Amino acid sequence: MGIHTNTPSESVQKRKRSRVLPLAAMALLAALASCEAERKPLTPDILPVRVEPAKLAADDLHASGTGEVKARVASDLSFKVGGKVVSRSVGVGDHVKAGQVLATLDPVEQLADIDSAKASVASQEATLRMAASVLSRRKALTQTGALSQQELDSAQQEFQSAQNDLDAARAKLESANEALIQTELHADADGTITARNVEVGQVVQASTTVFTLAHDGARDAVFNVQESALSGDERPKSITVALVSKPDVKAAATVREISPTLDRSLGTVSVKLSIDNPPAEMTLGSAIIANVVFGREQRISVPWQSLFSKAGEPAVWVVDAGTSSVTLKPITIERYDAAKVIVESGLEPGELVVVDGGQFLRDQQKVSISQEATQ
Repeated sequence: MGIHTNTPSESVQKRKRSRVLPLAAMALLAALASCEAERKPLTPDILPVRVEPAKLAADDLHASGTGEVKARVASDLSFKVGGKVVSRSVGVGDHVKAGQVLATLDPVEQLADIDSAKASVASQEATLRMAASVLSRRKALTQTGALSQQELDSAQQEFQSAQNDLDAARAKLESANEALIQTELHADADGTITARNVEVGQVVQASTTVFTLAHDGARDAVFNVQESALSGDERPKSITVALVSKPDVKAAATVREISPTLDRSLGTVSVKLSIDNPPAEMTLGSAIIANVVFGREQRISVPWQSLFSKAGEPAVWVVDAGTSSVTLKPITIERYDAAKVIVESGLEPGELVVVDGGQFLRDQQKVSISQEATQ
């Protein structure tokens, strides 16, 4: 049996052939790919976008602010005499009727004054009776010539003085009785207690505010408004107030009063709105929001996400419906609202504004438009 062995020259040739074959295959694939590329023409990238047509819509020029529901009429109730509070029958939030007793003072001092005044009246009545008796006798004696006219005049003066002293004593008694009545604090109208400033056992001075009573009836919406907001001459077309907690509870309102003074600590002016037929839910102290409409115009608005910048100025991408290409168009903004941008100029009704996908666009970029976006 013969044994075949490769010579060194044969091994080298085999290795060369094994290297050449893969290189040839790769060259063939590259040629095929080049032919395929020549058959498929190059096309620019077409990006999908969502658009909205620019439309004119009613634009309300408005302002808003928060305030509080308060009574049209409120009164500070106080005792007309001083003393120690011995009872309090109502608290904040209680509804009271006119004439209802709200609190009382210890009447011991007033009772003592009444006893003293009664004693003074009794004494003056006795003095008057004596002066009347003397005057009567002197009149009789004067008629008989036993007394002179001067003595009769003196008796007349003493009688008149006694009468005046009795009147003064009776007035003092009446004042003491009135002071006793004033030891009870009564409600001056139907309403709701909104503030309480004393407690049982506290000594109060006359005219110290004990309760604040909000009268039943008309209600106001009170706001603190920046002075600059009132500098214009434009008057509101309409005003609506609504509860902050329940925006569907609303009512029409009108300006009733603008304070002539400025709160220097806040830089605000107090404005009171009269609420027309306030709903029952608009109770005293309720937080409300006022929506004030100053005028209405037809303007174009665009969503926030459609807003871009061109040379530092606001702009939007607009799609040419004929060529499906986009252009970055500068606009002038009237104002910014919570969910949209109000356009003053730069857009025409019917122009297609890119809402989504604009961050990847360039000028004259071809785009595809969603069909429902233009409906």
